[in-house]
Amino acid sequence: MATTLTLHTTSEMPGIDNLARWLTEQGEPYELDEDRLVLRAIPLSLDPADPQHLVAQAEVQADLPLTRLVDLIFDLSVLCGADVLHQGRALSRAGLWLLLADEQDRLRIAAALDQASERGNADEVLRRLWAVLNTLYPSQDIRWNADLHSIVQVIEVGAPGGLPLEEAADHELGDLVPRRLSGTPHLLAWRWMSEAYPSLSTN
Repeated sequence: MATTLTLHTTSEMPGIDNLARWLTEQGEPYELDEDRLVLRAIPLSLDPADPQHLVAQAEVQADLPLTRLVDLIFDLSVLCGADVLHQGRALSRAGLWLLLADEQDRLRIAAALDQASERGNADEVLRRLWAVLNTLYPSQDIRWNADLHSIVQVIEVGAPGGLPLEEAADHELGDLVPRRLSGTPHLLAWRWMSEAYPSLSTN
């Protein structure tokens, strides 16, 4: 799943030719795909959406060097005189690293659980993972969702403290709905899993 970031400036973005020249100066190979710049060495594309916005899409992978990606994006933001936004919220360099690291560890957990399924010990791993997550979120129903490949909070439609029925599109009263957690739960989960099951953390 690609992580979409927006670089926003109140002045004007450099043109695509200037962006391409800058990438060349940084030693970053790229291809021009219509109006987008697609980097070859790291999974990142740059799309000048309008004179004040540049959309950057990063395809996070389990072995992606995150610091290199984050540094490139923030160096680019300095060139553009722009803020780095994710879902409308401004990010710092450290905040972007945490966001991408959590996504990367989510992918690592999913791959490790696939391995555990092949080896026949997935139930044991998930049971122990749930115990760790339950300690972190003691008053919530937290689970690993195999369909979303993500740690989620399960909330009940219409229950006190749950999801209001008027906000539950395509769901009925009493349905259990998985919601992605805010923060960085996958960082902690992967820290535990890679130590508790080191054979699952190697590809």
